[in-house]
Amino acid sequence: MNASPLRGSQLKTIVVLFVVLRLTILLLYTPQGLLNAYTDYSYYYRTAQLSDQGYYPFVNMWYEHLPPLAYTSELIYRATQALVPTGNLDSFGYQLFARLLGSLMLLFETGVLILIHRIAKRAWDETTADRLSWIYSALSLPIFFWNASQMSNVTFFALLAVYWFISHHQTRSAVVLGLSIWLKLTPIFLLAPIAKFLWRQWRGIVRYVLIIAIIGLVIFAPFIAAGGGEWITASFRSTFARASWSTPWAIIDGNWGVGDVGDLPAHLQLDQAAVVQGNPPVIPAIVILSGFAIIYLWFFSRPIVQRGPKEFVWFSTITLMIFLLWSKGWSPHWATVIIPFLLLSFPDRRGLGLTLLLTGIVFIEWPLSDALGSHTLLAISIVSRTLLFIAIAAMSAHQLYRSPIADQATQLSSLTKDVVP
Repeated sequence: MNASPLRGSQLKTIVVLFVVLRLTILLLYTPQGLLNAYTDYSYYYRTAQLSDQGYYPFVNMWYEHLPPLAYTSELIYRATQALVPTGNLDSFGYQLFARLLGSLMLLFETGVLILIHRIAKRAWDETTADRLSWIYSALSLPIFFWNASQMSNVTFFALLAVYWFISHHQTRSAVVLGLSIWLKLTPIFLLAPIAKFLWRQWRGIVRYVLIIAIIGLVIFAPFIAAGGGEWITASFRSTFARASWSTPWAIIDGNWGVGDVGDLPAHLQLDQAAVVQGNPPVIPAIVILSGFAIIYLWFFSRPIVQRGPKEFVWFSTITLMIFLLWSKGWSPHWATVIIPFLLLSFPDRRGLGLTLLLTGIVFIEWPLSDALGSHTLLAISIVSRTLLFIAIAAMSAHQLYRSPIADQATQLSSLTKDVVP
């Protein structure tokens, strides 16, 4: 009998091709974007330009993004200025700024790819890990938003927190989840799955949350010391005062915008932080929160028989879907956080199908409906996305809560069919 050769991981090949493709895009793709000629990079650039006039986020201006994200752009802007003169959005300075920021995001995006492989290998097996990595490397949506917004860093730290948590490194997991949350509040949804899987380990839960809080204090301390306390307060006020956008709640409220908080000059005035750019909520926020809290508590209170890596991923996916269904707002680049959880939860054709369906819905919403100014297309994308999130939550719950005995019976039945003629 001939011995079969040992099969090694394909991760190195996947990463090389992944990076080469994106480096080509980085060099040839214009930062003005597609269809509506707009990416978040231009907003980051114009914000950083205010520092030339002495205005800095959380020091003497309020800002809807948190300090690490804001000052990542500021750092890249200063690096650009050290190399070439900066000007308007048509200048070579902006072209270089976009490519430097894209290069930094590429490091994080490559980390996302590697972490998908690492988590899949731990939750499933190496063959599955290779397959998911190949799929992710070829997806269009991560490519589009990698070079249009700062989400690769958020997703990277969130997935690293998941990887270290399922690898039983809770302190490391808490540190990087803190970095992810204080980059953008969205990854806060992971606190609930972590609490579920640490349930009755009260010290572990308190310690985990305390580490995240300490990281937040460390991040904001320099701005408080610089006298920016009122600007920090105004920044959070702008976030919570924002009108609903791009969700079913926005349709109910009659808001068809994209969650604007005012143009940059408004950020220099404290009183403008609380100005709502849209209609107030028809349904009180406390009613919506209470309803979703009851739904989520039902999931949270149900026992999970096995508590391995795949179970943690499934419960995290359920939590993410409920979090997004509850949220008054939605930004298309949040899909880059969802996709890894979809692939890891359903490492077969279902995961790919759900990802491609989400991709189509997101592109209908942005940039297509935005470029055409079509409320009809936006409404179609919102309703479709909502139904998809409900379906994903239900499918994840079915995977998580199904009986292990029934699972074994299904596998035995499948084996019997293969053996018995």
